[in-house]
Amino acid sequence: MSAFLKLFLDIVLWRQGPQDLPASSLLFRLTLGAYVAVSAIQLSLLKESGATWLVFLVADPLLLTGCVWMILKVYNHPERFLQTATAVLGTGALLGLLLYLPLQVLLSSLGLGPDSGLARFFALLLLGSFALVTGRILKLGTESNLFTGVAISLTYFFLINSLLGLVQGGGN
Repeated sequence: MSAFLKLFLDIVLWRQGPQDLPASSLLFRLTLGAYVAVSAIQLSLLKESGATWLVFLVADPLLLTGCVWMILKVYNHPERFLQTATAVLGTGALLGLLLYLPLQVLLSSLGLGPDSGLARFFALLLLGSFALVTGRILKLGTESNLFTGVAISLTYFFLINSLLGLVQGGGN
């Protein structure tokens, strides 16, 4: 298991890519479970509503993997789905565990809410890390370029946040 954690860390650090992962449905399911578990920990720390839990524990993983499949299909590389989706989910879980959760705990311990300047700054940094890591994974999976990969990852980010706004009542 530690070999896979190191591999996901290497993907985050751009030393390896999704092609270095085995095309394994078991590894895909394990990373999906880890992704959902890390999301659940984050949601519990933030004391989020049931609607938010539904979005991030059900809709997010379904939409994320569905978008990866669709993008790979459009680029004529559906055979890379297991590796690419596993890389996206695994790096998402790893970033959540190593970056997002510690920053949440830090902000909470400082008594800073999500509207504070420091929280907004961290949110921007986290968005940038998500866009670059996921964008590079998609670049490698589709054999396109980094701009396209980052654009796709940012489009997904705005899609899931729009869905979140709708279920929280902010889409009126």
